Amino acid sequence: MKKQWQTGVCLILYILILVFMADFNVMLLLDLKSFFILLAGVFLLALPFYERGMGKDEFLYIYGSKAIETGLIQVFLLCFIRLSEDKGYEGLLKDVALCFRPMLYAFCIRLVLIKEETHVYPFGRAEEKERKEPSEHCSKFPSHEACREAGLTRRESEIAVLICRGYSNREIADDLMISETTVKKHVSNIFEKTEISRREELSAALKKI
Repeated sequence: MKKQWQTGVCLILYILILVFMADFNVMLLLDLKSFFILLAGVFLLALPFYERGMGKDEFLYIYGSKAIETGLIQVFLLCFIRLSEDKGYEGLLKDVALCFRPMLYAFCIRLVLIKEETHVYPFGRAEEKERKEPSEHCSKFPSHEACREAGLTRRESEIAVLICRGYSNREIADDLMISETTVKKHVSNIFEKTEISRREELSAALKKI
């Protein structure tokens, strides 16, 4: 949380520096109505990815990852509405420029909520770890399809892949930005669904499915 606040403060300072150098009226960047509409839109787009037992940090990651998509949709609709009106060309460029404010808000939300640049979906984070060498007990990483066939949820599938890559619970928690307690709960569910008692047995169990 401390780093999130630090990121937010640094981001605001950077924007103020740019505004000062450009001799720009910073008040033109503020539109509370668009900002709150964006927040609501991001929440709605992130809601389908919510799962029972999901931690706050995990949901905030998904929330932040959906900010850009929501911002793009909002900018498109605002520009479309303005261009479809019969106001003519007077003030058109200024109006269109103001329509892009939600994208600034979206980038700010993403930078504050997501600690590092990742793919939009959590699966992308696991797939980025292909470079990590397999553990001794796992000669080949299981596919997400195999995890799904075993009845694992989206998050459990991701954690199962990381387990087979030799990640500890602490490393998984750091990678996915969730608590270690949440990881342990998911690992317990994975063991129950695949009917195993040791991490070393997971890869073989998934290959049998």
